[in-house]
Amino acid sequence: MRDFFGRLRTETGDPYVLGLVRVCVGAFLFWHALSAARELSALGYFGDGFYVPFLDALSGRAPARGVFVTILALRILLAAMIVVGLAARPALFASALVGLYVLLLDRLQFHHNRYTLLVFAFLLSFTRCDQSLSVAATPGPRLESPLWAVRLMQVQVSLVYLASGGSKLLDRDWREGLVLGDRLMRFGEQAVARGVPAGFVHFLQEPQVSSGLAKLAISTELFLCVALWLRKSRVFALWWGVMFHLTIELTSSVEIFTWLMLALYALFVTHDVRARKLFYNPRRMKGVALGWTVRLLDWFLRFDVRAWTPDEVQGGHSIVVVRRDGSLATGVRALAMIARTVPLFFPLWGPLALVASFTRKGDLHTAA
Repeated sequence: MRDFFGRLRTETGDPYVLGLVRVCVGAFLFWHALSAARELSALGYFGDGFYVPFLDALSGRAPARGVFVTILALRILLAAMIVVGLAARPALFASALVGLYVLLLDRLQFHHNRYTLLVFAFLLSFTRCDQSLSVAATPGPRLESPLWAVRLMQVQVSLVYLASGGSKLLDRDWREGLVLGDRLMRFGEQAVARGVPAGFVHFLQEPQVSSGLAKLAISTELFLCVALWLRKSRVFALWWGVMFHLTIELTSSVEIFTWLMLALYALFVTHDVRARKLFYNPRRMKGVALGWTVRLLDWFLRFDVRAWTPDEVQGGHSIVVVRRDGSLATGVRALAMIARTVPLFFPLWGPLALVASFTRKGDLHTAA
């Protein structure tokens, strides 16, 4: 245990990915603040009517409407500062505190995803998330960043899954599928509108099916709580979690929770940049297209992308991927490696990795 806390205190890594997480968190905070402003305009100020504060000390002490409008304007400004990276860390800290104050004013406005977003904004303020994708970033190489706050954020991700999966496990109605079945009935039309076939939605609404799905959902959340920490299971856990959250997004209404969790998955990537190489054949249209696509969509900077002069080994391939350990991959294994590391292609990693596991063809070794 002492060694664990020692590593937690001294562990460092490249903070580039934290800049991406900061931009996403800032965008979510901006969206929430704008939604609150639209709600104020359409429905009026809750402080002028009925509201239930979390703390007795706040009972009857909601700010005046003009003050609340100022608070909303401040939240929008802070969120914009977070996105562009202007005093991003103080803005994250202040945004979390102001947002928490607003949540404490009225229980009726509380949603778990809103509270979770504020917690992550607070923790992110203790990281060097302002060294990348920031107007205030200093020129030159990024400094190695302590990762203790990142580890706390990872713990918080696991706690979200533990609390959600554990509470469902203890709820008989959830275990038996009644809650999930009701949700599928209420949001079925929404799922169809988003492109899910109506027949498939009706199939999911069957009691036996919703019961099985409920047990799968509970198992998934408890699995993710642990598997994200294990090196051998982490990539599969991330892929399974992506598919899990995308399914929720298609079949339910959860505000920005899906996109928040997917953004936070970036915390579990290895904190290095360009540790892999991708060589593409400039004489093949497919190679050029793949090379430029990866260069454009490699938001985590996993690859050093280069053209090569084809030789006897590389000449028969459009792309060759060099892994961290120096081993080479081509064909479907190279495509699986690209899908594993490029966010927009990550949903394809599962089927590509499955196909690649049945063949050694397209896998070159350093000695070749």
